[in-house]
Amino acid sequence: MKLLNLKRVLCLSPHPDDVEYSMLGTILKYKDTTFDVLCLSCGGAKGFDSTNALNRRQEVNNVWGSLEYNNVNLSFADCDYLEDRTEPGWINYIENKFINNQKYDGIFIPPEKDSMYEHRFVNKFGSALIRKDAMSLIEYHTVSTLNCWKPNVFIDISKTYKSKLQAINKFVSQNDKSYFTKDTLDSFHSNFQCSKRGIKIVEQFKILEMFGY
Repeated sequence: MKLLNLKRVLCLSPHPDDVEYSMLGTILKYKDTTFDVLCLSCGGAKGFDSTNALNRRQEVNNVWGSLEYNNVNLSFADCDYLEDRTEPGWINYIENKFINNQKYDGIFIPPEKDSMYEHRFVNKFGSALIRKDAMSLIEYHTVSTLNCWKPNVFIDISKTYKSKLQAINKFVSQNDKSYFTKDTLDSFHSNFQCSKRGIKIVEQFKILEMFGY
């Protein structure tokens, strides 16, 4: 079963844990879609995020090492911080290292409507990266997504939610954050319109452009 009939997609993660927190349940569910997950940094902004001193990239490896999957390729960018490259520099890097070497059907990015400026920074790459090819562009729901963001795809992850929760506990540097508590996680994975239809646990996405569906 493929996600939105997509065979292979590139998922851009501004920080360690963004893609896993936002769409791990979906990745585990859709085993016939290949997900290339690219983590772009070692953590938050240089000099401002105290957890950068910890090996957060290894935490990403620990998360995936705790799971059974054969549809994920994990990569890390060759620099530590998003500010180490300009927007054109990142677009050129992603094109040369990934898009020019693979046939992607889509790219997943964090939302434009997000309170985290580094998420918004990575969101800007999306339109440029799909400008030449028929690649779909899809935003994923993050912990800092604003309430004005309107998803249009809701993936039922009830069968993979337990595995997701167990896996993201490997992000030990983040376990003291409010968004890693069980109540907050349950809230993040709920949507009123879905709940009243009997779908209680979801990951949320917004299709910006869709090609070849």
